[in-house]
Amino acid sequence: MILINQESLKKFTGLNSETAFQCNDFGMSNSTHPNVIAFIDTEKFIDEVNQNQNITVVMCTHVLAEMLKNKVIVKCDDPRYYYYTYLNKLVEINYKKTISKISPTAIIHPRAYICEYNVVIGDNTYIGPNATVLADVQIGNNCYIKSGAVIGSEGFELKRTSKGIINVLHDGKVLIGNDVKIGANCAIHKGFSFRNTIIADDVKIDDLVYIAHAVHIGKGCFLIGNSMISGSTTLKENIWVGPGVTVSNGLTIEDNAYLTIGSVVTKNVAVGEKVSGNFAISHEKFIENLKKIK
Repeated sequence: MILINQESLKKFTGLNSETAFQCNDFGMSNSTHPNVIAFIDTEKFIDEVNQNQNITVVMCTHVLAEMLKNKVIVKCDDPRYYYYTYLNKLVEINYKKTISKISPTAIIHPRAYICEYNVVIGDNTYIGPNATVLADVQIGNNCYIKSGAVIGSEGFELKRTSKGIINVLHDGKVLIGNDVKIGANCAIHKGFSFRNTIIADDVKIDDLVYIAHAVHIGKGCFLIGNSMISGSTTLKENIWVGPGVTVSNGLTIEDNAYLTIGSVVTKNVAVGEKVSGNFAISHEKFIENLKKIK
């Protein structure tokens, strides 16, 4: 295994750090994982990086380096490019394959595709025709995966840099609990090492639902057809996501929230709150505004 340290940084990017280091993982400015390497290419995140004790190393421009405190600094002209180039190289080298494990009581349709490595499928789980289970997916017991679902594909994570567009490799997993239902033609992307995609027990997902990378869906949530959950969003427990709902990235939807049909959710939603509209607001306010229009 290649470690995240000054030697591998030099080898794969040609960059030097001011002092020696060894990190546990890659991370962003808001990382909750300890001892990570991050990058910054705008002043917007300076305070967040300085205050985040989980960040040990920062790749940044020479100008931004003067604003950082108590960090190991790696100076370069395009931090975004070098960060993701370094990440991709280590993900590629460190990736390990183990033979997939499928419970003898699981029912796999003959037209389903199960990757031969890095898949675990639990007891009494059904995988329907033309469903695809790619690498780095774990599915619990008593799950029901309908036809055409695709689980474990890479999400849309492309970065524009001064040296071209970089496709960021996904080194995380999709972790699916017990008694989960996933509808026909759903797409569920895998996450990253620092944030897997997680679907907890008793989640029920209708047909044609899209779940982006690193999303967390809590126990007992219902997601109805054509809804879309954007990357790194967290749905707590027992949430109703109505037909055609769009939830923006990086949000937190608290327990027992209710997102009505067609809502476009761009802000966090409180416990038990019901929201409607585009952009979504309190359902009561939405109805009041609707009455004013009439």
